[in-house]
Amino acid sequence: MLLHLFVAMANNAVLSEEKLCELSHAGQLVGRRWIAHLVKDGQIEGRHDGEDVVLTATAIDRLQDYLRRPAGCEDLFVEQSA
Repeated sequence: MLLHLFVAMANNAVLSEEKLCELSHAGQLVGRRWIAHLVKDGQIEGRHDGEDVVLTATAIDRLQDYLRRPAGCEDLFVEQSA
């Protein structure tokens, strides 16, 4: 869900709760529970119309930081036990 909202934001689009559930392949009931969890966690917030959701500034910063990290670098070095 967060990635769908991030891509929508990059495209200057806003997603409704219903569309976000559809894109995430979650049923409406399960999807809305996840949305409620993400709102409570401070990662997304509702818009003034009450149907659309967007990422919070904190979530945007976290996603940008995550996407800037090199993929898989932490897996290149495996410590061997003695």
